[in-house]
Amino acid sequence: MKTACMMLTIFCLSVLAAGEFDTGCAELMKFSGYGLFRWDFYGMENANPENGMRSYFNVNWDPKLNSHVSGRMQLDLNSNSSNSVRLADIYLNLKLTGSISLMGGQFKVPFGYGWTRPGGSMYFADRAFSTITTDYRNYAVRDNGVCLVAGFDPVRVDLGYFNGVGANKTAENSRNGQFAARVVADAASWLSLGAAFTTIGQPEIEDSTGTIDSWSSSGMDFYAVARYPLGESAKLFFEGEYAILGHTGADVAGMEKNDASCLSMGVAAEFGVGDGFVRNVRPAVRYDMVDPSTMLAEGADEPENNVNVLDFCVGLDLTGNRNTLMLGARNFSFENENVDGHTDIYINWRMNF
Repeated sequence: MKTACMMLTIFCLSVLAAGEFDTGCAELMKFSGYGLFRWDFYGMENANPENGMRSYFNVNWDPKLNSHVSGRMQLDLNSNSSNSVRLADIYLNLKLTGSISLMGGQFKVPFGYGWTRPGGSMYFADRAFSTITTDYRNYAVRDNGVCLVAGFDPVRVDLGYFNGVGANKTAENSRNGQFAARVVADAASWLSLGAAFTTIGQPEIEDSTGTIDSWSSSGMDFYAVARYPLGESAKLFFEGEYAILGHTGADVAGMEKNDASCLSMGVAAEFGVGDGFVRNVRPAVRYDMVDPSTMLAEGADEPENNVNVLDFCVGLDLTGNRNTLMLGARNFSFENENVDGHTDIYINWRMNF
């Protein structure tokens, strides 16, 4: 609530600084988002419960004061977390020129593709497995900060600086600020290429227990997205992402840090089937491989801890492209032979608005 009040105050000050309140151009009651209802069937041995239902709503308020000042407030309502309501995004956007704008508030750090893409646009019910792992989420988070966005076709650049402590938190001395940069280029009308870099860290801390050494680490991410038309009623989609993520934490004598790596590749095809109840059929498959970061004694062998995940999904757009039924599965396999693989199955209904 304090954050919301602070952002509202900044918004009002921005209006006063502009010297006018142009109500004729204001669009203050614009809403968007999506909702979903999902039924999961868990494949892990002796899973308890064996299945479960849940619902989720993503609601965005996108007020636009005039052609220069706009904003967003996003709320997440999740039945899977004791009916929790979470403030996700709250930021202002000031358009400085036709190509440059400045964002200020709480929003996603511009790092990666699978993390930053809108949830209502995905071909699967879940984001890529790699994007929810600890190593990836050390860098890809929501945070409070500022971001300069410059778009000069066919290139867009995001330069941001953040608290480094995560969403709904105030900056503190135990974390360094987080710097992030991303470049996206449209190599063709159907192909986009992106690269991102970000840093995180912690300053030296002295307390009653002694001194905690400072540390810093960085992450790099590269991705390609293709949406290729196959004809009047068919499209081919491809998404590929690879991230190198540094181990977090201070150095330890006699120990060696090893970076994490995450690979995600997905392909989908969309076929239009007419103007009836089912409008589009979209089969999709995605492969994820995660090699977690480690800190091992110098010369020690790497542990067998890689995880492989294979997603399958068939999406059916019902009565239009804003109402989608998804029938999917996620298969887990592990490099460690002592860990059994399993497959989870889901039915997911998503409605965009």
